[in-house]
Amino acid sequence: MKRAIHIFPSFQSVDKIQEIRNRYDPLSDKIPPHITLVFPFESSIPSVDILVHIKSVAEHMSPFHMTLKDVTGSGGEFLFLNVKKGNDFLIQLHDGLYEGILAPYRNPHYTYSPHITLGRPGNSEEYINALEEYQDWRDTYHTVVKEITLEEIDEDDVSNVIGRVPLEGDRF
Repeated sequence: MKRAIHIFPSFQSVDKIQEIRNRYDPLSDKIPPHITLVFPFESSIPSVDILVHIKSVAEHMSPFHMTLKDVTGSGGEFLFLNVKKGNDFLIQLHDGLYEGILAPYRNPHYTYSPHITLGRPGNSEEYINALEEYQDWRDTYHTVVKEITLEEIDEDDVSNVIGRVPLEGDRF
């Protein structure tokens, strides 16, 4: 079974984000805008055990403010909406979740950089054109992150929520 762990930020309006995703992201109709904490992985670990693990990380983390702004490219193929505030908290969650039962699924070849994926243009020309088109887009998105979501990904790449775990620390 394929699963992933995400944050689904709540913004006042996601129209522009979704407009870009609809244009460039083949998964735009399968999963809402999100920040991945644990990338999709195949595992027979029971979901209840993963939720217990998420809770063990979340109970030490308080809700936190997050701001996203600016589009950049990554790896010559992805468009990212970048996290400007809250980055350290997201990295802390990512690192904590990849300990214990999920440690075998961490890929040490990649540096974690929190973001919302806006798309994956089909070729290098489309990628360059998209970066140029959105280089001056300055919309800023603010939210408070209050929970972590475990998702199951079906054979059609549609994500289904398995559980939500609140951040329970006492600092805000």
